[in-house]
Amino acid sequence: MLSTIKSFFAPLLATIILTMGGGLLNSLLSVNMSLNGYSEQVIGLVMSCNYLGIVLGIFFCQPIVHRVGHIRAFAVFATVITVIALLYGIYMTPWFWAFLRICNGLCITGLFVVIETWLNEKVEPSFRGRLLSIYMILVYFGNGSGQFLLNISHVQGQTIFMVAGILFAMCLIPISITRAVHPEPLQVPRYNLIKLFQLAPFSMVGSFTAGLINSSFYTMGPMFALEIGLQIHQVSWFMSLTIWAGLLFQWPVGLLSDRLDRLTVLSLVGFMVFIISVSIAMLGAVSLSVLLLLTVCFGVVFTIYPVAMARAQDNIEKEDIVPVSGALILFFGLGACFGPVLASSVIAKIGPWGLYYFTAICGGIMGGAAWIFREKLSSNIEDEVPYIPIPKTSPVVSTLDPRGEPKGYVEKKGEDT
Repeated sequence: MLSTIKSFFAPLLATIILTMGGGLLNSLLSVNMSLNGYSEQVIGLVMSCNYLGIVLGIFFCQPIVHRVGHIRAFAVFATVITVIALLYGIYMTPWFWAFLRICNGLCITGLFVVIETWLNEKVEPSFRGRLLSIYMILVYFGNGSGQFLLNISHVQGQTIFMVAGILFAMCLIPISITRAVHPEPLQVPRYNLIKLFQLAPFSMVGSFTAGLINSSFYTMGPMFALEIGLQIHQVSWFMSLTIWAGLLFQWPVGLLSDRLDRLTVLSLVGFMVFIISVSIAMLGAVSLSVLLLLTVCFGVVFTIYPVAMARAQDNIEKEDIVPVSGALILFFGLGACFGPVLASSVIAKIGPWGLYYFTAICGGIMGGAAWIFREKLSSNIEDEVPYIPIPKTSPVVSTLDPRGEPKGYVEKKGEDT
């Protein structure tokens, strides 16, 4: 197994470095704008532009990689995102930052497309599930670890932006020096979104809800922590504990998901999000210990997307798994575009705790809808595919899923959007 992992050392190391830079930059921008006195709505709008870039990247990055090759595409995306990280610190204005966030999201998607294509090309079918698990752990680990780099300098200066830029530049090193032959381009799928939605309607709804909640936490969470009086080092712990808890929750929720109908599990998770969010809003001010304990529990929100993914795969053919997975990531991205904007509006009306009232509403609506429709849309548990946690990075990640086709995208004729 170690020799197999060694063959993926370059893309896996690049994943850790990339996600550390992304996690750091995301929280840094939210904290910086909050300390500089920008309104909640402005922060929410600027931060949501990252997800608009991710949505655009879903359509544009794979053709770019296909056209110029993986090494060149990775170098271009990494160079551009390094320049973007430096520009944040040079010219600090929200509308310029909004433009940079769009470019940021597009480049991040492109980098993940290259990494995940590389992993898919080289992995043996028997190792596919374990590699996906390792990749998932590294994504969460990098995102969580990046939060602690907020403490190395003053967050309103340029130094931490430079650190983020250094990390993005460093992710080029393992990819550039590897002696492995770069992978063949995957075929670019064509999405018929109406047909794909009909194949897995509630999974798309669950994915959209996950986008609303996850993006709200990632973008407004650091600002929330500052506004309730936490120091920067406490903000780091607040964010990282929630992210790492999201990884740990994959195991118990996965076991439950394999024993109960997926809609029942989605309903239970939605109600848990509602209860935990309301508890944070009402009890989080009691003490820092109570807040951190509850925010660890809040990590359950990161299981909504994998359960929705598993639910979709219970009811479709294997050849539809890759395009449906791509559509799920697209719906997640669309929800993520709206999440920070809506959450920031609630915060502006009722204060920082409004973030969790917003997530409570989202979780409650999804949980209630899943509970109402669970009998009508329920599937046979014996026919369900195994639950496998999967990151929300790019459509290519679905090619690593051992539940689907092992060799990447299959282009279908007559399914143009």
